[in-house]
Amino acid sequence: MDDQPLRNEPGFYRYPAQQLVAVFDDQAATDDALARLRGIGVDLSGVHVLSGVEGAALLDRRGTGHGLRGRLLRVLQWTSSENDTLDLHDQALRGGGHVVYVPVRGEDRKERVAESLRAAGGHNLVYFGRFTTEKRWI
Repeated sequence: MDDQPLRNEPGFYRYPAQQLVAVFDDQAATDDALARLRGIGVDLSGVHVLSGVEGAALLDRRGTGHGLRGRLLRVLQWTSSENDTLDLHDQALRGGGHVVYVPVRGEDRKERVAESLRAAGGHNLVYFGRFTTEKRWI
Protein backbone atom coordinates (compact mmCIF):
# COMPACT_ATOMS: atom_id res chain seq x y z
CA MET A 1 0.00 0.00 0.00
CA ASP A 2 1.33 3.41 -0.98
CA ASP A 3 0.55 5.52 2.07
CA GLN A 4 1.30 8.87 0.45
CA PRO A 5 -1.23 11.66 -0.10
CA LEU A 6 -2.16 12.75 -3.61
CA ARG A 7 -0.52 16.15 -4.11
CA ASN A 8 -1.91 18.48 -6.78
CA GLU A 9 -3.45 15.44 -8.45
CA PRO A 10 -4.82 16.40 -11.89
CA GLY A 11 -8.60 16.51 -12.10
CA PHE A 12 -11.53 18.74 -11.31
CA TYR A 13 -12.22 19.19 -7.61
CA ARG A 14 -15.99 19.03 -7.44
CA TYR A 15 -17.98 18.66 -4.24
CA PRO A 16 -15.78 16.75 -1.75
CA ALA A 17 -18.54 14.53 -0.32
CA GLN A 18 -17.85 12.95 3.07
CA GLN A 19 -14.56 14.76 3.43
CA LEU A 20 -13.17 17.05 6.07
CA VAL A 21 -11.24 19.91 4.47
CA ALA A 22 -8.74 22.21 6.17
CA VAL A 23 -6.53 25.13 5.15
CA PHE A 24 -2.85 25.28 6.12
CA ASP A 25 -0.62 28.31 5.77
CA ASP A 26 2.68 26.56 5.08
CA GLN A 27 4.29 23.27 4.09
CA ALA A 28 5.58 22.50 7.60
CA ALA A 29 2.07 22.64 9.06
CA THR A 30 0.74 20.54 6.18
CA ASP A 31 3.43 17.90 6.74
CA ASP A 32 2.68 17.93 10.48
CA ALA A 33 -1.02 17.38 9.75
CA LEU A 34 -0.24 14.44 7.47
CA ALA A 35 1.97 12.87 10.14
CA ARG A 36 -0.77 13.32 12.75
CA LEU A 37 -3.34 11.78 10.41
CA ARG A 38 -1.08 8.79 9.82
CA GLY A 39 -0.68 8.54 13.61
CA ILE A 40 -4.43 8.10 14.11
CA GLY A 41 -4.64 5.49 11.38
CA VAL A 42 -5.78 7.52 8.38
CA ASP A 43 -4.77 5.91 5.07
CA LEU A 44 -3.03 8.84 3.41
CA SER A 45 -3.44 7.34 -0.06
CA GLY A 46 -7.02 8.71 0.02
CA VAL A 47 -6.00 12.20 1.17
CA HIS A 48 -5.70 14.99 -1.41
CA VAL A 49 -3.48 18.03 -0.93
CA LEU A 50 -3.79 21.09 -3.15
CA SER A 51 -0.91 23.56 -2.92
CA GLY A 52 -0.19 27.02 -4.22
CA VAL A 53 -1.11 28.45 -7.58
CA GLU A 54 -1.04 25.00 -9.22
CA GLY A 55 -3.59 23.82 -6.65
CA ALA A 56 -5.76 26.86 -7.33
CA ALA A 57 -5.76 26.00 -11.04
CA LEU A 58 -6.90 22.46 -10.20
CA LEU A 59 -9.60 23.75 -7.86
CA ASP A 60 -10.69 25.95 -10.77
CA ARG A 61 -12.94 28.23 -8.74
CA ARG A 62 -14.88 29.45 -11.78
CA GLY A 63 -14.92 26.12 -13.62
CA THR A 64 -13.53 27.72 -16.77
CA GLY A 65 -10.84 25.08 -17.24
CA HIS A 66 -13.32 22.22 -17.17
CA GLY A 67 -15.79 23.03 -19.91
CA LEU A 68 -19.48 23.81 -19.74
CA ARG A 69 -20.20 21.23 -17.02
CA GLY A 70 -17.47 22.68 -14.83
CA ARG A 71 -18.81 26.21 -15.24
CA LEU A 72 -22.39 25.06 -14.55
CA LEU A 73 -21.33 23.22 -11.40
CA ARG A 74 -19.53 26.31 -10.10
CA VAL A 75 -22.58 28.48 -10.88
CA LEU A 76 -24.75 26.10 -8.85
CA GLN A 77 -22.22 26.14 -6.03
CA TRP A 78 -22.20 29.93 -6.16
CA THR A 79 -25.81 29.85 -4.98
CA SER A 80 -25.08 27.46 -2.10
CA SER A 81 -23.21 27.49 1.18
CA GLU A 82 -20.15 26.15 -0.67
CA ASN A 83 -19.51 29.50 -2.31
CA ASP A 84 -17.71 31.12 0.63
CA THR A 85 -15.68 27.98 1.25
CA LEU A 86 -14.56 27.74 -2.38
CA ASP A 87 -13.54 31.40 -2.32
CA LEU A 88 -11.58 30.89 0.88
CA HIS A 89 -9.80 27.83 -0.54
CA ASP A 90 -8.99 29.64 -3.77
CA GLN A 91 -7.58 32.65 -1.88
CA ALA A 92 -5.51 30.45 0.42
CA LEU A 93 -4.02 28.55 -2.51
CA ARG A 94 -3.25 31.70 -4.50
CA GLY A 95 -1.51 33.04 -1.39
CA GLY A 96 0.79 30.01 -1.26
CA GLY A 97 -1.25 27.96 1.20
CA HIS A 98 -2.44 24.38 1.15
CA VAL A 99 -5.87 22.74 1.27
CA VAL A 100 -6.09 19.19 2.62
CA TYR A 101 -9.05 16.89 1.86
CA VAL A 102 -9.50 13.91 4.20
CA PRO A 103 -12.18 11.26 3.57
CA VAL A 104 -14.08 10.69 6.84
CA ARG A 105 -17.00 8.52 7.87
CA GLY A 106 -18.57 8.47 11.30
CA GLU A 107 -18.94 11.17 13.91
CA ASP A 108 -16.16 9.89 16.20
CA ARG A 109 -13.72 9.63 13.33
CA LYS A 110 -14.68 13.09 12.10
CA GLU A 111 -13.88 14.54 15.53
CA ARG A 112 -10.52 12.75 15.76
CA VAL A 113 -9.49 13.91 12.29
CA ALA A 114 -10.62 17.48 13.06
CA GLU A 115 -8.58 17.49 16.29
CA SER A 116 -5.49 16.30 14.42
CA LEU A 117 -5.87 18.91 11.69
CA ARG A 118 -6.40 21.74 14.17
CA ALA A 119 -3.47 20.61 16.34
CA ALA A 120 -1.21 20.95 13.28
CA GLY A 121 -2.42 24.49 12.58
CA GLY A 122 -5.30 23.73 10.25
CA HIS A 123 -8.04 26.31 10.12
CA ASN A 124 -11.34 26.94 8.37
CA LEU A 125 -12.24 23.27 8.71
CA VAL A 126 -15.38 22.24 6.88
CA TYR A 127 -16.99 18.81 6.66
CA PHE A 128 -18.81 18.21 3.39
CA GLY A 129 -21.66 15.81 4.05
CA ARG A 130 -23.92 14.27 1.48
CA PHE A 131 -26.14 17.34 1.12
CA THR A 132 -24.82 19.64 3.87
CA THR A 133 -21.69 21.37 5.04
CA GLU A 134 -20.61 21.61 8.68
CA LYS A 135 -18.48 24.57 9.63
CA ARG A 136 -18.39 23.99 13.37
CA TRP A 137 -14.59 23.94 13.57
CA ILE A 138 -14.02 27.39 12.08
